[in-house]
Amino acid sequence: MGAQETVPAIEPGGAMVPREPGGKRCRSVAAVAILALTDILEESAVDGTVTMDDVRRVAKAVLAARGPLGEHYSLWEDGCDAAFTLRRIEQQRTDFMGRIITRPFSNCFDDKNSGIERKHLPQFFAAVRMIIGEEPYDLLRTRAGKAAERHRLEDGTVAWGDFYADEEVRAIFEEVLVTMARSFRRFEPRKDWFLIIMNSSPSSVSTASNAFIPKRPEDKVLREFSEAHMVRLFQALFASCRPDAFSPERKAAFMEKWGSEPEKVFGTLFVSLAEMAQ
Repeated sequence: MGAQETVPAIEPGGAMVPREPGGKRCRSVAAVAILALTDILEESAVDGTVTMDDVRRVAKAVLAARGPLGEHYSLWEDGCDAAFTLRRIEQQRTDFMGRIITRPFSNCFDDKNSGIERKHLPQFFAAVRMIIGEEPYDLLRTRAGKAAERHRLEDGTVAWGDFYADEEVRAIFEEVLVTMARSFRRFEPRKDWFLIIMNSSPSSVSTASNAFIPKRPEDKVLREFSEAHMVRLFQALFASCRPDAFSPERKAAFMEKWGSEPEKVFGTLFVSLAEMAQ
């Protein structure tokens, strides 16, 4: 039907986009049916008029339509199901601190050759928390949660683009990176410690606050997080701290806040990572 050609096509991945303001997704579905209805009524009109019986007959036909129109309904239904599922997942996400920290290397999860997988995240978060300290980490996590609430939409999801662009979120991430870089000044012992943490596997699993069950031997396999993986992760994590990434304004603000030039804070770390990569 010609009416279908007037409706924008679904973009790749569009099914996973959270609900748009004004019910745009539902409007698009309704538009196809309405335009199909008007096309058929126009073809059925005699001297520009149709009877109510014809209107009801055509409406029932459109509602029961199969073929291209039915496929269109099915496609949009799948898209809505996916969007609702995404929304439920988004509403349950509360580890905003984790999202801030992992964002720079999140593309590695989709690259099988990177060797960096989501299963590494619990150990990575544990290492970061130990480096920063329990109380400072909890304070940063609280600030991240408040930032997320500032950018929460009516449907319960978070506007992630606005969240990551938030000055407070940028400040949180910078504090994490500065603390980690300073922790790695004595690079070799800290590197060895980090790799031990990343490759550790608890011998038991907690089932309650005071109850644990032993892991099976086959579940204690090391993650084999190597030096190469560490280099790849750290280079992505600290990419925004390379000297050429600082504008004069950002560099001045950094020096005012941390009392040191970015090169002095991050330079040694980048040199050590480069040596590891050789």
